[in-house]
Amino acid sequence: MPGHAGAFARFVVSFVLFVGGLVLMGAGLSGVDAGVWLFCGGLAAATLAFAIPMSVTGKTER
Repeated sequence: MPGHAGAFARFVVSFVLFVGGLVLMGAGLSGVDAGVWLFCGGLAAATLAFAIPMSVTGKTER
């Protein structure tokens, strides 16, 4: 079936962004100098991880 390879790739990219965002948020809370920026970057990565499947998948499922 066409499209399943793209769905799997979106899942992997979203999963990596989500886990990477969690790691960045944790690193931001560890007390380093640029902790605020690390936390904000992690929050942005985690948000993007949820936004990608919702924006792309919603159009193909209709």
